[in-house]
This record gives sequence, C-alpha cells and structure tokens, in this order.
Amino acid sequence: MLRKLVFVTIYFFVAMAPLSISAQQLHHNNQDLPCVNKNYNILAHVAVDSVDRVPLYKIEELDTMVMKLNEFFRPICVSFSLCEYHVLENDYSLGMVVNEPISVSVQLLELKNRFTLRRRINIFFLSFIDDAYCGTSTYNGILTELDANIYIEKDCDDDIAGQVAHHLGHTFGLLNTFDPNTIEMVDGSNCTTTGDLLCDTPADPYGQPLANATPEEIELAQQGQLEDRFIRKSSCEFIYEIKDPNGQYYQPDVGNIMSGYPCKCGFTQDQFKLMVETILQSTFKHF
Repeated sequence: MLRKLVFVTIYFFVAMAPLSISAQQLHHNNQDLPCVNKNYNILAHVAVDSVDRVPLYKIEELDTMVMKLNEFFRPICVSFSLCEYHVLENDYSLGMVVNEPISVSVQLLELKNRFTLRRRINIFFLSFIDDAYCGTSTYNGILTELDANIYIEKDCDDDIAGQVAHHLGHTFGLLNTFDPNTIEMVDGSNCTTTGDLLCDTPADPYGQPLANATPEEIELAQQGQLEDRFIRKSSCEFIYEIKDPNGQYYQPDVGNIMSGYPCKCGFTQDQFKLMVETILQSTFKHF
C-alpha cells in the first residue's frame, strides 16, 4: 500500500557555495559547472526483515538519506524528494534475492514489474542480493524508459546515502572508478581508455588481483570483499602498496562516490559534467 507524502521541492543554484572537502579533487568550486535545476521524485520500496516483519529502514532514515543526496548533487543543481514510501509488507522473502531456484535477474525483474511506477526513480531497499555487492542498478538507466530503478542491499559497509548516491551515479552515466579488467596507469597516460574513462579520477586498483594473494583472496577481491587489505577504515587511508606496470604506487581517491571503498563523500568535476550531459539527454522529461 502506497502512502503519499508531501515534500517541498528545493532547487539549488550555481551561486551556492560548494560542499566541504575531505578527499582529493572532490567538490571543486561549482562556478564552472552547468546547473540543470532538476528535482527527481524517489519512490522507496522497503522490504521487511524476516523476524519482526518491520521495515528495513524507517521513513525518518530515508529522509536523512535524501538530505545527504541533495548535498552530494547540489553542485549541478540536482535534488531529490522522497515522494512515496512503500513497505513490501509481511512478505520478507521479497527482500531476500538469492540465486536459486530463480535467478537474481529474474527476481529483480519481477520486483520491477510488480511495484515500480513511472515518473519516479524507484529504489528497492532489500535485505540481501546474491552476486551484487552493496546493490545493483542500470548504467545510463535515466536514458531508458523503464530502468531508472535501483536495488540496494542492507548488508553493506557503505552508509545508505553513499550506496544510493553510487547507484544514482550509474543511473546518470558514471562508471566505477575502477575496472578489474583493465590497468590504469598512475600517470594518467591511458586514463581515457581504462578505469572509468575520466582523467580527473586517480587510477584505482580496486578489485585487481592482490600481490601475493591466494586464489581465494583474489576471488574475494574481485567481489569487493577485501577492503581491509586496501584501506584503514577508521581514517579512510589507502594502505595497499601496489604499483602500476611503470613502478608507480597507486593512490586512489577513496572518498569518491563511484569508488568501491566505504568512505564516499563526493564526485569530481568531470563526473559532474558527465552526469549533466546524460541528464540533458534523458527521455524522462516529465521527471
């Protein structure tokens, strides 16, 4: 059952001050960034837990999440409103997306077909998604007619705003800062053809096989589950001593929202510009 909520739409303008920074190259002064002046309505589909059948997230928690999202996207004048809060009541199995006996992709498609509404970004907050570390979404989803949908997994080190912002980045055309299948040089010489294809995000070895790692560790790294080997979580400091083929040490931006590290705090200038380009191409003119 859908419960309608009324929120005041807040529009952000270019003249507003940039966010505070805590990671390199994040939150550049937005005076040279375009302002799309667009608000997106979010429909939150929240699963219930398997014990008490209570929602995984209270509406107050999602309100706080939206406030943080608005801070993340403020430099390009994009904001979000939680217009509807829909609890997948009583059926906890809807939140447990395991890869048997029905595949994950089929189950997510069923959720989309049953519950999504148009003219909204539909976000499903689920307990667990097999083979989808911290969630999944459609790359360039805002350019399609039906795929502005995001599926978030509660069992994740990232805070909820960081998770959703990451997948909104994918929805608006951003890749991860890392690509385990390519090796980006620290000096940026191949930045347009490797990693996230952007040159103001430092080369990131996240997910690449670890030096002197066992086969089991390599598999875990490719699944994004060896973060303790890469960073010191208490300080978000990159500690893994790995070199690129030129012998230079990697120093990725662990605070980038599109990274795989649980320290997300912002986007870079080029990431903002690419999202604006994607948004302006979107067929979702009614958002």
